[in-house]
Amino acid sequence: MNKRVMVIDDEESIRFSLEEGLSDFGYKVNTSESLKKSDAIIKDFRPHVILLDMRLKDGNGVEYIENIKTIDEDIKVIIITAYGDIESAIHAMKAGAFEYITKPFDLDEIEFQIERAFDQIQLNQKIQIFEEKNRNEEVSIISKNEGMLELLKNVKNIAKQSNVTILITGETGTGKELMADFIHSNSPEKKVPMVKINCATIPDSLFESELFGHEKNAFTGAEKLKKGLIEIADGGTIFLDEIGEIPLNQQAKLLRFLEERKIKRVGGTKDVDVNVRVLAATNRNLLDMVNKGLFRADLYYRLNVVFINILPLRERKSDISVLAEYFIKHFNIKFNKNFLGFTNKAIEAMNEYSWPGNIRELRNIVERICIIQNDEWIDFVDLPIHSNNNLNEKNTYDFLFELEQNRPLDLPELLMDIEKECIEKSLEICNGNQSKAAEMLNISRFALKRKLDK
Repeated sequence: MNKRVMVIDDEESIRFSLEEGLSDFGYKVNTSESLKKSDAIIKDFRPHVILLDMRLKDGNGVEYIENIKTIDEDIKVIIITAYGDIESAIHAMKAGAFEYITKPFDLDEIEFQIERAFDQIQLNQKIQIFEEKNRNEEVSIISKNEGMLELLKNVKNIAKQSNVTILITGETGTGKELMADFIHSNSPEKKVPMVKINCATIPDSLFESELFGHEKNAFTGAEKLKKGLIEIADGGTIFLDEIGEIPLNQQAKLLRFLEERKIKRVGGTKDVDVNVRVLAATNRNLLDMVNKGLFRADLYYRLNVVFINILPLRERKSDISVLAEYFIKHFNIKFNKNFLGFTNKAIEAMNEYSWPGNIRELRNIVERICIIQNDEWIDFVDLPIHSNNNLNEKNTYDFLFELEQNRPLDLPELLMDIEKECIEKSLEICNGNQSKAAEMLNISRFALKRKLDK
């Protein structure tokens, strides 16, 4: 973003010092010595922020704000004056000023207020994008399952209650983020963008700074004040995905925020009030983590005010074919294909499959088929899961059928095949991350490595 700042002041020394100083900060700066000349410059230069003297030789700066807003209502106006008093400050703010600064001023203070103005501009842009998206897209969750439909009905009512913390749980791929979007789209805060934070992707050393922000010079490299993600979400909703991955030493700070709705930036001494709705999600058993000393009990109970658990796909079999058909229509458009649907055998195979990766796995499989295949109908042989269900072939999932037919089994070989398939599937779900795969299989990482070598 090319940040443009304009200075309107009849004192040449002020214009010169601000132009030089702000240019050094990286802003593109233009100046005007009078209100009369300013209209043309504003229209041509299109500033984001205007530093406006309150008293100029050819008019009153506060009264000129209305003229600025007529040209561009998104311009942020910062009034600067040597005649500072509460009454004139209130008058300026009512007229539409973003901030009010008295002379003599410090250049760092000016730069700080300009950055505040740009933060507001960027937030307004996000709101506009979000509202435009909402006009064209309605967040919906597809389901025919009675339990899910009842859950969605209750969630709509819960969403209307502001400031209620909600914990969303469910296995990997069940749609926890989509549920958070659904809650937000049905909430009073839906016109303000939801800030999403994946707690697993933030390094421990940066966690506090990312969430709570930092003051200028709080640490090496902190050249300016930075708002944290929680403060940016003020007035809206924050979604803490993978909440179970928050480092134990950072959990107390998050607990304080949830209890008091106040944050303290790194290096700061003052509390900042923040009014946000909090949604959190995890695929981990937080209560089990509490018992193991990996998650604070007080934080768990503070998060678990309203609990929403999303059923795995294997327990919503009526949704499998519905979702599969939806994905076919979606990828037909995306890849310019003409699939008509699934054969009965394909649907039967999908219904028998356990779907460890849930909806995400189903979506990925349909997408892969739509990319590779060109037939009108998708048959069970086209599904990479068909070997798990085809009873005409010998595999690790039809051994009960083999026994029922009085056929002998090689149990050690069978168990090894099952173990191999479980390891491969866990690594696929965890995108090759051996530590997470080992955790999913409830074995150590070293045990997993030994099995892989074997």
